[in-house]
Amino acid sequence: MGHDDGVGTGARHHDGRRTDTRQRIHRIALEVFSERGYDRATLREIAERLQITRPALYYHFKSKEDILASIHRDLALSLDGIIAWARTQPATAATRTQILTELSSLLAGPWGQFTQFAQANEAAMRNLTGASEFIERTATLTEFLRPSDSIHGRIKARLALAALFMADARHDQLGGSDTARAQAALDVAAELIR
Repeated sequence: MGHDDGVGTGARHHDGRRTDTRQRIHRIALEVFSERGYDRATLREIAERLQITRPALYYHFKSKEDILASIHRDLALSLDGIIAWARTQPATAATRTQILTELSSLLAGPWGQFTQFAQANEAAMRNLTGASEFIERTATLTEFLRPSDSIHGRIKARLALAALFMADARHDQLGGSDTARAQAALDVAAELIR
């Protein structure tokens, strides 16, 4: 099951340059949001870091809220490949483990930075438009991850997803290297859904 694990994998536009520019804006904006805090970050700072004019940035996004919503939407869309693949597979432990492996790979890329940002900026995330798209997709993945249809199976599936996100978002509390935490989270998640 191969897929591109960069931000915006599910949202390619016909104009490749426009998509590349949007992805670059996403990456830089997320850096600025993470460094300065979402509330203190400005479009001017993002434009300066991108080395473009504010009107050029406004061409793509009218506000920092628009940028954050676009990042979140593109990350939600990046789950579509995993979901499409999972729909064609038998409901086995191997399929569930592969789903977790793919999600772990996404977290090793741009998702990881976004997860850390989301944990530190819960207020900004609460009002985010399009959050329902992400919630819907993670709910679908939870259904694929269930080792059984019991309440125990549903809880295990949710905990498996939470383990992957927690390992990335709580790096300061868990210790170890990024790689060690990611592997430990994947191991724990896989144990839960066997």
